[in-house]
Amino acid sequence: MSDLVSNATRGVLAEFIVAKALGLRTDCVRMAWDKCDLVAQDGLNVEVKSAAYIQPWAQREPSKISFSVQSKRGWDANTNVQDKEARRHADVYVFALLAHEDKSTIDPLDLDQWRFWAVSTLFLNERKRSQHSITMATLLKLVGAPVSYGQLAQAVTRARGARG
Repeated sequence: MSDLVSNATRGVLAEFIVAKALGLRTDCVRMAWDKCDLVAQDGLNVEVKSAAYIQPWAQREPSKISFSVQSKRGWDANTNVQDKEARRHADVYVFALLAHEDKSTIDPLDLDQWRFWAVSTLFLNERKRSQHSITMATLLKLVGAPVSYGQLAQAVTRARGARG
């Protein structure tokens, strides 16, 4: 995984970064298609969505930031059974933005280049607008300023207690 800026690898890296910020185990095998990305020992389910302004391909302008929040039919790796109905399986969504905008100096391993929002799934379920995606502009308007890596665990705790 040498290209940490590309969408697929950046997403896996974002999951790892969030897991570390939350103090979760990172020494176990990641189940790519499980119902949610991270499960804490206390049962908290976290979905991590990542985005970036800079992509590895040629760009005329930075990417517009949007995160998918679409309901999905969950799959359980232990039983190999898929849910009959689509829904959001996480308790909290963490939106991870690789916010650096200079391609020549972007470094996904530099935690200072990341910004995060932690949002209760209840909040997403109660939104009147799109149930498929949420833009950075909407996050700023409805949730507020992003947090840094060092503030992420506290933001997740707040989102976990939020009721929408």
